[in-house]
Amino acid sequence: MLVDVVFGLPSKNLKRLVVVDVFRSSTSIVIALENGAKEIIPCASIEEARRLKKLNPDVLLVGEERGITPEGFDLNISPSLLTRDRVEGRRIVYRSTNLMKVVSRNMDAELLLIGGLVNAGAVAKYLRDRNPEDVSIVACGLIPDGLITIEDVIGAGAIASRLDDAALSDTALIAKLAYENDEWRRIIFEGYIVNYLRKIGWERDIEICLKEDSSRIVPVLEDGVIRGVRVD
Repeated sequence: MLVDVVFGLPSKNLKRLVVVDVFRSSTSIVIALENGAKEIIPCASIEEARRLKKLNPDVLLVGEERGITPEGFDLNISPSLLTRDRVEGRRIVYRSTNLMKVVSRNMDAELLLIGGLVNAGAVAKYLRDRNPEDVSIVACGLIPDGLITIEDVIGAGAIASRLDDAALSDTALIAKLAYENDEWRRIIFEGYIVNYLRKIGWERDIEICLKEDSSRIVPVLEDGVIRGVRVD
């Protein structure tokens, strides 16, 4: 298996990919599925999400625009809000600023997984079991601004480092080296997104997103929706 890491929005559609948005979208999707959400319907825009909610009033409308809950949405993507009592058995219409831009551009991918620090081990095992010829780990960053974010590089590196027998591209090696630096947790707290989350009132989500291997759920895109696969 050849593993590549892509920083930001890929320039072309990918056949096999893992999308990483540590703060907070990857974590929120994993936690929603861990807490019993039936499926997650990805949306590329706020307008599309609102339209689906209007057509299906029973769905839970979850989303954000640069961290802020859009008008009319039921919940922000905060993992602290996606509790079992709110999401169990529910279909979730989901929109986020960065991760969903990657997902929406790759809806026809042969394999699309959602990964983060919270499920890095499970994602790596899922990939090892299936052993695709190649896979791209997309470290989303701030897609509207074209910026790399340190936590997504670390998240991509956490997955790459667990793929012991894989061949790694240079960018995958960079991400792996960043993750294997013993100072990564301290350094993340100097990054832009941590400080932005604090500023807009979501500081409580930070530690949830950094809790490594807290879930064995791998979100998998199938037939246009994201469902959770538990990997033991």
